[in-house]
Amino acid sequence: MKAACFAVFLTTCLWGVSAGETHREEEDIIRLGLYVVYDDKFAKQAIFEENGTFNAYFTALTGAAEAYFKNHNHLTISLTLVNSSKLEDQSKLKYVTEGQETYLNASPTLWELEGIFTWNENLSRDVDVVFLVTGNKLKTRVSDMTGEWYGLAAPGSICYGNASVGIIYDDGITFNGAHLMAVQVALLLGAKKDNGRWGECDLSEEYLMSSINGGPHPIMSECSESSMWTFHGRVQRNKDLCWKDTPHGALEKKDSPVNFYGERKCDMCELRDGPKSKDFKCTGRKPKNLHGSCKAFCCSSGATRYRRRTCEDANPVNLPDGTPCGGGKKCVHGECF
Repeated sequence: MKAACFAVFLTTCLWGVSAGETHREEEDIIRLGLYVVYDDKFAKQAIFEENGTFNAYFTALTGAAEAYFKNHNHLTISLTLVNSSKLEDQSKLKYVTEGQETYLNASPTLWELEGIFTWNENLSRDVDVVFLVTGNKLKTRVSDMTGEWYGLAAPGSICYGNASVGIIYDDGITFNGAHLMAVQVALLLGAKKDNGRWGECDLSEEYLMSSINGGPHPIMSECSESSMWTFHGRVQRNKDLCWKDTPHGALEKKDSPVNFYGERKCDMCELRDGPKSKDFKCTGRKPKNLHGSCKAFCCSSGATRYRRRTCEDANPVNLPDGTPCGGGKKCVHGECF
């Protein structure tokens, strides 16, 4: 889905769809094709390589990120994994060590990735965004003076060149990168941060855009949602917009973490405890006590006539994203929407 470079400060267009309408006109649907490149650290710790690729895992990861936008009042955001591969030149990845922990230094790495992909003519026309998925935690930065974020996808840069670029950390097991992927998709599409400055919503509400790591509530604030709508209104009349065609997925259908785990008989209570060996196999559902609609306390494997089952009473796990939670709603990041 390559598109000609365009500036985000295009002349404001007249707007023909009221904010209150629930029906989505075709022009209010944003379809983005995502290509994932991953590093050696991710490949080493991820346990769901199948048929020589991680496409099944990344398809479910992309579906999890898409779910963050399902209740957007104005736009429909559709994310499709086009393909994935290991990053060829990993000398472009920059690191910083703090204590015993090595982090991927996000800002200089992002700059290197932009040099590789932004004007890369070899990318499929289906690709709009390239995400690096790393197995190292990220080192990002927030400006003390302005509150600006450094190390994430450039705000409003969707459809610039041949592909926009972002970075996420994911453990290759629990889809924990979906949260930050959603943050960066929102940034690319013009979402403002919630930092209480320059008329933005207060960060204390803890919506998705309230933190560089993603706020705890997996929904957009009114300010962030409105700024995406405004950005869309400025650019959507451009006939070469990269999101106006439909990308072809790496797999035949989209997926979600709950379906992915279900098909492989995996359970969050056995996956949560850190790295697994490459030959790890899921062993089926584990006993748990529900804690609200989308969280649960893990329990010991089973009870006997001599011993009762014991369950934790702190640090509940999130049920897999996409788990039905009543009234047609589904779990996203531990909350029911």
